[in-house]
Amino acid sequence: MTDQDNKAPREKKKVFPARMFKRATVVCPSCLVRFKEHADQCPNCQFDAHRSVEQFQFDPPVMQRWMDNAKVFGAPVRQEIDQIIDRLTKQFPQVSLSICTVELDDPISLSEFGFWMMNACRLEDGQNSDQRSWTILLLIDVKRGLLSLTPGYAIEAFMDDADWQEALKMMVPDMIARDYRLSLKGFVKDAVQLLRKSAQEVMQSVKHN
Repeated sequence: MTDQDNKAPREKKKVFPARMFKRATVVCPSCLVRFKEHADQCPNCQFDAHRSVEQFQFDPPVMQRWMDNAKVFGAPVRQEIDQIIDRLTKQFPQVSLSICTVELDDPISLSEFGFWMMNACRLEDGQNSDQRSWTILLLIDVKRGLLSLTPGYAIEAFMDDADWQEALKMMVPDMIARDYRLSLKGFVKDAVQLLRKSAQEVMQSVKHN
C-alpha cells in the first residue's frame, strides 16, 4: 500500500505488499463472522462460494466506478464525487472504489450479493485480477435502505472492520432523507481519511520491523 502524498518529491515510492499485513482471516459474507482464510466454508453458518454462485444465476456486469442501477446519481453528482475519488486514487493508485446501487427484495443478503459481485463481475478493459483485489465495493440498496461494503482480499488487509462500519453508519441519516449525494460524499471523504490512517500505521509497522 502506498500513500503518495506523504512522500518527498524525489523520494522513491515504497510499495508494501498486502501479504506483509495479512490477517489470515476473512469475514463471512453471510453471517459476518471472521474465520481462518484457508477454511473451505464458514464454520459458523457453512456459507461457501458455491452457495453464492447458485444464488445469483445471471450474467455479472463489468465492475466499474459507477454502477447506478437505481439511477439515483445524476451526472452533476457523479462529477462532484468523482473529484473526491480521484483524490483518493491519486494518493493510493492501487485502490479503486466501485459504487453500485440496487433494488433488491428480501430475503436476499446484500453482503452475499457483494461477495458474488466481487468474484463474478467481469474485469474492466486493461484491468487484471490483482488490481481487482484492491477494489472496495460499496453497495447501496435504495429499496430496503441497506448498505454493504465488500473489499478485495488485498485491500482488506488494511481495513479495520469497526472503523469502516462506523463510516457506513454515518451514511444512514442522509440515506433515510433520500439525500444520496450527501450520504455518498461523506463516505468517500471518510474513506480517504481511513486509508490515510492505515497508510500511517503501515509506515509505523515497517519502521519497527
